[in-house]
Parts: sequence; C-alpha cells; structure tokens
Amino acid sequence: MSRIEGTNSALTNLRNAPKVNSGGPTQEGSANKSIGETPPTILPLDKAGPIIQGLFSQGGPISKLLRKLNHLKKDKLKKKLKATPALGTIACVDDEGMIYLGKEFLEKFHDQEDVLAGVMGHETGHACAVKPKQEDLNKMNWNELFAERKSHEVLADEISGRLLAIMGYPLENFLEFLTETTKGTHNLKYHDSQVRAQIVKNGYEAEKRKKDFAKDLFPGDSNFKNQYQYKLIDTDV
Repeated sequence: MSRIEGTNSALTNLRNAPKVNSGGPTQEGSANKSIGETPPTILPLDKAGPIIQGLFSQGGPISKLLRKLNHLKKDKLKKKLKATPALGTIACVDDEGMIYLGKEFLEKFHDQEDVLAGVMGHETGHACAVKPKQEDLNKMNWNELFAERKSHEVLADEISGRLLAIMGYPLENFLEFLTETTKGTHNLKYHDSQVRAQIVKNGYEAEKRKKDFAKDLFPGDSNFKNQYQYKLIDTDV
C-alpha cells in the first residue's frame, strides 16, 4: 500500500481521463478508460466571492496548505500541486496536480482549516498514487476497473490521515465531515463511511506513533522539532 518516510518523495499523478461506456478491452478509436473522473468546471476566483477569495489569498488557508503539501513531496518533481475553486464537486485532482475544490464545500467549511487540510490531503493521496499504464487500464473489464478505483480511494483516505498527523492538525472534525458527507455510501468505488473513517484514523495514528517514537529517541534534537521533515514517496496500490 502506501508509505510516508523521512525520505524524498516522487508523486505520480492520477490521470482523470474521460470515462467510457462499454466494458471489456477498449476498441481502436474509442476513449481511454480511466480510474478518475472528468475534471469539473473551474470557477474563476474573481467570481467566487469574498469568502473564497480570502481562502486563496497569499496568507489564506488554501495557499498555506498548498505550501505545506508541496513541501512534503519530492522537490525535483516539476509539477507542483495547485488549487482552484470549482463547480459541481466537493474535491478532486487532475493529472497536472490541480486540486478542484467545490464552491459550496469551501463556503461551508471556510473556517475549519483542519477539514480543508483533510480534503486536500485526500486529493494529495490520489496525486501520489502510481496508476496502471493506459494500455493495462484499457484491457480491464469494469469489475477490475472499479476494484482498482476502490484501492485508490483506500490509499487516498489513509494518506489524508497521515498528512493530518504530519502537519499537526486534529482528526475529529475531518472524520465528522467524512462520515456525514459519505453516510450511506457503499458502492463499487467507495467503502462505507465507517470503514473509510477507520482507514483515515489508522493512517493518522500510525503517523503519530512514528512522530512520538522519534521524539522519544531524540529528545531535544532540532531535526525532529520540524514536523515537515517527512516526505511522501511513490505509492503503489
């Protein structure tokens, strides 16, 4: 599954290619299969309203979170995570590292930075996942494809918990958001909300144990006072 260690990271972005309507191997001339979704409509920042504009301002929470998340990935990777307000989504990420954050979501949770961090951490989990090659995706039937999608959702949930711990955010508000937003969801792509919450919690607690152990091993060592020394590395599912 995934690892977060004190080494450099290399993020391989998920590709959000259009979905196709037929099962089985893709025929020549048809659209490529994908484990992602078609990116939503971007909402221009100058039309997003003062609350959202404040979030994306230089000192705003979204800008701060982007700096933290980009610090946690491998420096030599040229594609940095970016973010934009969008319509018709809660959140998703594309192959270029653009995180789309829904207008309604941002307006409702603009004052809960820990929830924003959890959601952006989930999308970062997608961004650091290694996906199958396009030719392998095209050969999958739909049961295989949705199994692959579900494994990527599990990965992203775990990474969101680990990133919350690394960045020093509490877990409770994000878990409440996750369970309320996904209540009753249990389909080919997602586990039910309680399972997802436990996956996030497991990732959070695993990272907390590592941090606490490091502090016990090296009390007062300046290298461990900076919690952002951790780096994401390539993640397979």
